Amino acid sequence: KMSRATSCLKKFSPAFIAAIDESARKCFGYLPVVPHRTGFKLLKRRPIGPLAINHYLPDYTKGFRKETNDFSTDLEDRRAEKLARLKRRGKGPPKKGKGKRAMKKK
Repeated sequence: KMSRATSCLKKFSPAFIAAIDESARKCFGYLPVVPHRTGFKLLKRRPIGPLAINHYLPDYTKGFRKETNDFSTDLEDRRAEKLARLKRRGKGPPKKGKGKRAMKKK
């Protein structure tokens, strides 16, 4: 049984269908379907060994921290802001010795 999309595309010429496939490939990042192995699966995997060393950028934060005392990353800034918001609402972490586990013992 033919699907609705397949039967609808039969009305168009093969050149038009090829143009639609090409534009969908460019738009959505699909690869063309070919009858041989392309090796794309290997390229999609996380790099291993020497490739991985060159693939990821080096972490400069340690060097920046040595140079400046008030250096912080965007992630650290966001975490600090969130913690301050939670503390203002009374939802922050408990003080030392006042947690759930300590309260069970008393």
